[in-house]
Amino acid sequence: MPPALSIVIVTYNSAAVIRDCLESIPCGWDDEHDDRRPTTDDRLSSFVRRPPSSVEVIVVDNGSTDGTVDVIRNEFPWARLLADHGNLLFAGGNNYGFKQATAPLILMLNPDTVVHPGALKALVEFADVRPEAGMIAPRVVNPDGSLQHNTFRFPDLKQAFFGFFEMLAPLDSQQNGRYLPEDYNREREVEHILGATLLFRRKLYEQLPGMDEKFGIYFEETDWCYRARRAGWKLLYTPAATITHLGAHSTSKNPEKSSAQFYKSQSYFYRKNYGLLKYTALKCLTVVGLLFWLARTLKGWLTGKVSGEKLRLRLWSYGEILKA
Repeated sequence: MPPALSIVIVTYNSAAVIRDCLESIPCGWDDEHDDRRPTTDDRLSSFVRRPPSSVEVIVVDNGSTDGTVDVIRNEFPWARLLADHGNLLFAGGNNYGFKQATAPLILMLNPDTVVHPGALKALVEFADVRPEAGMIAPRVVNPDGSLQHNTFRFPDLKQAFFGFFEMLAPLDSQQNGRYLPEDYNREREVEHILGATLLFRRKLYEQLPGMDEKFGIYFEETDWCYRARRAGWKLLYTPAATITHLGAHSTSKNPEKSSAQFYKSQSYFYRKNYGLLKYTALKCLTVVGLLFWLARTLKGWLTGKVSGEKLRLRLWSYGEILKA
């Protein structure tokens, strides 16, 4: 009998977080499951918590060098490990995993997440009663239990403006495409869903086969959600299932590189989906925004607040953004 749910996790040097993620999956299906944390002695013995046969777990490793593969292979033999390829990046790695999935529902899950008891079953039950939903978002929280925004409005020029002039609007405001915090207390329709925790139907995947791999990082799931809505699917949020997400630590290690990739992906998204007029408007706004950033950076360098190395990195980033 095929599983009810396939979970696809893409790892890249995720040894520090993947253990907690995989250990949380068994009780994510059944809140009455034994949810005790295994000790080191347990891991060395025969104690291995397994998800039920109704849940299939596929881990796609993108060439980790920190022992991630060993952790998965030695401690979680029930997970199907795919590590016979290079770094396929986020979209490519997930697409590779989606092709191997066999369930009618597939959950895209980041390795730096922890599934709360009963969350997986709640997502599947919600999908069963809402057949019009092609994609579903759970409630996502930070490690301290506070709300983490995981549903958004589609990008527009107003959001792009406040991206450059961030002092004019808080990041977590409606001006930046966020929904209100109180909106997360009820079921509702949304425009796009963060890819860290995104449930979708196999039927949708067969119609729209995966994410566009031309996006390096950023906007891959935004584009997929956009295409899903245009194809007539609804995207819904439910507070009945909760997952903790640590956050994008890998991108914060090199903010200049991350910024350049973000704006490159944003430019491609506009060019692909919004037409020439909006794309041209975005390019004009980008030039104005970069001039503002450049003036602020040069002022910081002249006053000693920005180092020479930081200046070099930022100038490189601005050049990459202009070329997008």
